[in-house]
Amino acid sequence: MNSTNNNNSMTRRDALKKTILFSTSLLAVGQFGRLQAREAVTGFPDKGIHLLAIGDFGSGNVNQAIVAGQMAKFAKKLGTPLSGVLALGDNFYKQLTLERFAVHFEEMYSKEHLDCPFYACLGNHDYGPKYDSGQGRDKAQMQLDYAKDNPASRWKLPAKWYALELPDAKNPLVKIIFLDGNSIEGALTPQEKLDQQRFLEAELKIETRAPWTWMVSHYPMFSESTERGDNLRVIGQWGGHLKSHPISLYIAGHDHALQHLEVEGYKTSFVVSGAGGAGLYALKESTRGFAKMIYGFTHIHVTRDKVDLQFIDAKGNCLHSFSRTPDGKVEIASSSGS
Repeated sequence: MNSTNNNNSMTRRDALKKTILFSTSLLAVGQFGRLQAREAVTGFPDKGIHLLAIGDFGSGNVNQAIVAGQMAKFAKKLGTPLSGVLALGDNFYKQLTLERFAVHFEEMYSKEHLDCPFYACLGNHDYGPKYDSGQGRDKAQMQLDYAKDNPASRWKLPAKWYALELPDAKNPLVKIIFLDGNSIEGALTPQEKLDQQRFLEAELKIETRAPWTWMVSHYPMFSESTERGDNLRVIGQWGGHLKSHPISLYIAGHDHALQHLEVEGYKTSFVVSGAGGAGLYALKESTRGFAKMIYGFTHIHVTRDKVDLQFIDAKGNCLHSFSRTPDGKVEIASSSGS
């Protein structure tokens, strides 16, 4: 990787070029609000790999079950094995017991059609007692221990922060760096914060043969949520890395909605997929992309030449889709509006 600020920082010309490309794509589909949702695409000419992304799902309620069911239906129609599901945090709300791993994970997400690793990161509700559980840091540790003690399980959480290459390290298409954003909430010790920062800096220096590098955390940097909006602490913590390294996607949950934002000054596309089951958040109208208050998940198709993303609701409709090429060109394929 070994990227430098001179090579990868977003210049004013780069920012303008990206804005023009993005705006032109919006015009090409007749603006966000003028199109209707369509059935999600399941036929792809290029093999590549397929991933799903879902966050804020661990409610155990009917909405989680409906979204989980639609994920299974989509995977069945896809007709090719998934390489993984990105579990974006808030994996379990309220009190966590071992029984809940069976009921609200293993059984909730059909092994028949979702028989792939669920690569998890930790959200604020995966800690306590500040949130909805009196378990403290033990709640996060239970999720780490479950992955360690049950290697045959689809649940994968090898550490609070980690990196992997898919489909494998020998011939990777994407490198994904998973981070614990709870460092901004006081859930990590001072030593853990330092260790994670050193880990991130080291990972960004490691050469990878993958054409794509992503960052994944529970907390978004940018959001159209009326409750929270942009997270200045996350931007301050990691935003500089996005400007100095070729990170094509930053994928998060936390805000309970589906969003795709293109932000001036960044080459990165920002994805929020936090609509897995917990109560939805109100959104303001976006001038930076797509934002919708609706339950659903995100599908990502990765090849060497292109990444395609589609935001799919609980009825199987594609609400918004876009693609990126390695040179940073973003094209909107369809959108049903914010």
